Amino acid sequence: MIIFVVSSLLIGIIVGYLGQRSRFCTMAAIRNLIILRNTDLFKGLFGLLLGGTLGFTLFSFLTPQSFQTFPLMIKANLPGLSILILALIGGVGLGLFSTYSDGCPFRMHVRSGTGDLEAMAYLIGFYVGIVYYLFFVQDIISFFISLF
Repeated sequence: MIIFVVSSLLIGIIVGYLGQRSRFCTMAAIRNLIILRNTDLFKGLFGLLLGGTLGFTLFSFLTPQSFQTFPLMIKANLPGLSILILALIGGVGLGLFSTYSDGCPFRMHVRSGTGDLEAMAYLIGFYVGIVYYLFFVQDIISFFISLF
């Protein structure tokens, strides 16, 4: 158990340090690509998606039993397309509200680590929104998907 705590802490420190030094933001990567035609941050976004996919795949092969309770797998009685639709609706909602609040979740985590109170308020709303989505909205959307 202690190895998981220590390894999570070390990975968090490394990712937080790199995030603070690089000033990376997923929203800015897409914005700069569309408005400024600048691909520098978009390459970082591509690297983030590639690293996340490879890491998820690697860990799912190493410890498959821990992925049985992964949040997207909780509703295992739904078909795969329904899980995809739920993930897309949640992702669009996250992107929309993050854009309205002028920040991406990764950047807000980095800023809250430096003591920014606005970023901490954003993260409180962020996590309350996740819980609300998982316990209420996901069931409502699942009901309407099951009708079709």
